[in-house]
Amino acid sequence: MNEPKHLHKLYMLFPFFSVMKSIIPILVLLIIKGVNWSKFPWYGYAAAIVLFTLPFILYGWFKWRKFSYTLQDDRIVLRQGIFVREEKSIYFSRIHSIQTQQPLIQRLLRLAQLKIETPGGSKEADGVLPALAVAEAERVEQWLYQKRNEAAKKEEAPPAAEYAENDTSYDEGKSPEQKEDRIEEPSPLVQRERKVLLRLSAGRLFAGALTTMNLPLVVVFGTGVYSFADDLLPAHFYSSLVERAGQLPAIWWLGLVPVMFLLAWILSAVLFTIKYAGFTVEQEGGNITIVSGLLDRKKHVFSPRKVQAVEIREGLLRQPFGYAEVEIFVLTSETEKKMMLHPLLPLRDVNELLARIVPQFELQPPANRPPNRARWLFLRWKLLGAVLLGTAGTVFLGPMGALLFLFIPLFAVWGYGCFKDEGMSIQGKLLTIRHRAISRRTALMRRPHVVTVDTVATSRQRNKSLLSVRA
Repeated sequence: MNEPKHLHKLYMLFPFFSVMKSIIPILVLLIIKGVNWSKFPWYGYAAAIVLFTLPFILYGWFKWRKFSYTLQDDRIVLRQGIFVREEKSIYFSRIHSIQTQQPLIQRLLRLAQLKIETPGGSKEADGVLPALAVAEAERVEQWLYQKRNEAAKKEEAPPAAEYAENDTSYDEGKSPEQKEDRIEEPSPLVQRERKVLLRLSAGRLFAGALTTMNLPLVVVFGTGVYSFADDLLPAHFYSSLVERAGQLPAIWWLGLVPVMFLLAWILSAVLFTIKYAGFTVEQEGGNITIVSGLLDRKKHVFSPRKVQAVEIREGLLRQPFGYAEVEIFVLTSETEKKMMLHPLLPLRDVNELLARIVPQFELQPPANRPPNRARWLFLRWKLLGAVLLGTAGTVFLGPMGALLFLFIPLFAVWGYGCFKDEGMSIQGKLLTIRHRAISRRTALMRRPHVVTVDTVATSRQRNKSLLSVRA
């Protein structure tokens, strides 16, 4: 284990792939613009490809040759750098977590990336092995976890002086070489038993995606498409589009809203299914492993003791049928990391899921709810927003825009729903807070994990003897 090892040889291609990600949009643009490729001979293209590819392959070979990792008795040592050599030692006792990931390039090449995080380290990772065979990545990950646990047990063990007499008697009659062998003998790699706790099919994931609107995924995807299309479309495209849109009647605009909403809904469902494809929750020893992703496959390993909070979210389409989405917040080396635990689960089965994975949490209805005198505080801003929406529609769209005033009853029901769903309770060491913005969210937190509790009161709240509590 003390011999330096190199990454997989396909790591040599990584610099070339990184450059190709920037070149592909340019090639697509040239194809769309109809460039005459036949005016150059084939050997000219072949020479250009060789001259373009060779330097990056050569650079990748140097990077692969100069990158090595060594598994020692108490640390892992990473060495890299072509002109400036860098050596980093990460002691097993300082390892907080190890994450195995398969970004798109690694997944296409059937490789894996290993990230090693330590408390107080960088946001990315303190140590990264970017290209390992999948079997080698699992072996190194298991070795690091085993060594970390052994280091933690040594730190918790009593001082060695208490056992000095036993050690002396054990070593009597042995040569110095035999004593040294006994001290440095590495512990064998213990195979951890894996138990599948949860596995979801693509159909179940897609059904869960259809019952919620994942706007962040749609926004990120739409931004990427817009950035790519901005390079391909002619300069006058947007101005002509806006000019034509201004000539459409108001009824077209009102009809366009539900169509755009439907398209965004379907797109979010597809992106959600791709993001969490192959969703599996396993138990390895005392740790929980969550694996998901079709294009960018990620593996998160954590101890149930590191879970700081659980959030149960009931969307508008899920709540009438008694379904919810469960997420957990896990303490990492820098901050809390939000992870999906189950995308679509009957509410009655939430406690069974929590008992198997994070038994320190239990879903219970909040015992304390807002008094009736607080009802208006939940209604006022919703009603004001509906009035402003109807006024703006009347000013800009005329009589047809006045139909937006019909949202006033809908917004009133929304505000009343927020009032009815608000609540909190403290039972033993478990803090439960329920709140509704659009979806109803129930947060479960252990009281020892609560860092701060803020109480806020506006002048209207003070007049009614009310407070807002945030934890």
